[in-house]
Amino acid sequence: MTTAAQKPVATEGGGTAGNRTEGGKQPPRILRGLPWLVWRQHRTAFVACLLLTAAGCVNMLWQRHSTLGWLERARAHGAVDLVQASGQAYGEAFQNATWLMSLVPVVAGVLLGAPLIAGDRERGTVQLVTTQSVTRGRWLAVKLGAAVLITVVCSAALSAAFTAWWEPAHDLFNAGDWLATDVFAATGPVPVAVALLHLAVGVACGLLVRRTLMAMGITFGFAFVWNLVLSGEVPLGAKPRVLVNPVEEGQPALPEGAVRHDNWTVDAQGGLHGFGECFNERTPADCRARGIVGERLEYFGYDQMPGMQWTYAALVLTAAVALLALTLWWGRRRPL
Repeated sequence: MTTAAQKPVATEGGGTAGNRTEGGKQPPRILRGLPWLVWRQHRTAFVACLLLTAAGCVNMLWQRHSTLGWLERARAHGAVDLVQASGQAYGEAFQNATWLMSLVPVVAGVLLGAPLIAGDRERGTVQLVTTQSVTRGRWLAVKLGAAVLITVVCSAALSAAFTAWWEPAHDLFNAGDWLATDVFAATGPVPVAVALLHLAVGVACGLLVRRTLMAMGITFGFAFVWNLVLSGEVPLGAKPRVLVNPVEEGQPALPEGAVRHDNWTVDAQGGLHGFGECFNERTPADCRARGIVGERLEYFGYDQMPGMQWTYAALVLTAAVALLALTLWWGRRRPL
């Protein structure tokens, strides 16, 4: 994904005479010097990411418009089961969108991060640049900054578009289970943080192994393991809310928009027992005879979702920033 750089001639201010385009025109002022050289090196990958992001956003915003119109018509006609009807109408499109969102970190790590430094080391570009007036630290900082900027722009735009589509019908899509990975990790700040972490892993692998294909393979393996870790629910240490009913009233009803976390039975001393402790008893009196006096429901309210996402994103982003800083420090100290 990295194109060969043209031979730059460094100037006193850290710019290069190789900043001119093929037609002899000066590049935009904001991209002169090293930023222009980095853009020229990786423009294929950067432009591809931007175009794919634009296409994905347009599709999801169109789906949002279509979904809202469908919901208005369905409610006007008194559809009985909106969850089932929405699944039939938009289930496939929604699953395709969640699949696209799951690819965002993979693309950031494998196609942007891994070749960023490894490609330069294979082609010798880094030696050509750093033997002139450009330091290794500045070269790495500009490359990392460009990749981080593209990653943030693309992942934030896709997350905003997906969230705008999902949120008005959050109680219908995925049966309202917003704690499932395909929703939790695809909305809000989470996609940006996870994409940056995968980018950082890819860059670090490229710096260490010095081979683009090997770095891409290792980064892809990290993405695969990451998805396995996130394959279940992710409560992130948040405390679930609790509802308790007397055993005669049965299980408490799940509040609107909430996600079930766990079910328990409660004895007279307040001790918790498994949900099946009183499952086979025919009457509440039989349950009380076994010492079970209440039914307990633990759940996460829909209003807890933003706090859980921001906490999770902050932890992941901290790891990404630390890894990028370590990569920059290591790259400045070691010969490239």
